[in-house]
Amino acid sequence: MTNKDQRYIRIAQACLRAINETSTDKDALQENIRKVYEAIDIAFKKEFLIIEQNAGIAESALKKISELSARESVSEAKTIASSALEALQQANQPAKHH
Repeated sequence: MTNKDQRYIRIAQACLRAINETSTDKDALQENIRKVYEAIDIAFKKEFLIIEQNAGIAESALKKISELSARESVSEAKTIASSALEALQQANQPAKHH
C-alpha cells in the first residue's frame, strides 16, 4: 500500500469515527456535519505536518551533501543519505494506539 493510500485511509477513518460518534437525531444534523468537517481538518493538519517534517529531513540531508568538500567521498554522501532515509522511515511509522 502506498503512503498516499495510507494517508487517505487514516483520513477516512477519522471521518468514520466522527460519524459514528454523532447522533442520528435530525435536529443534530448541523452538529454532525460540523464534527465531520472538524475531523477532516484535524486529520489533514496531521498529514501535512508529516509531509512538512519529511521535507525538512530531506532538505537538511541535501544541504549537508551540497556542503561536502571535494576531498570528502561519495561514501560520506551515501552515509548522509542513508541517515536521512532512516529518519524518514521512522517519521512515517504510524503512531501506536492503545
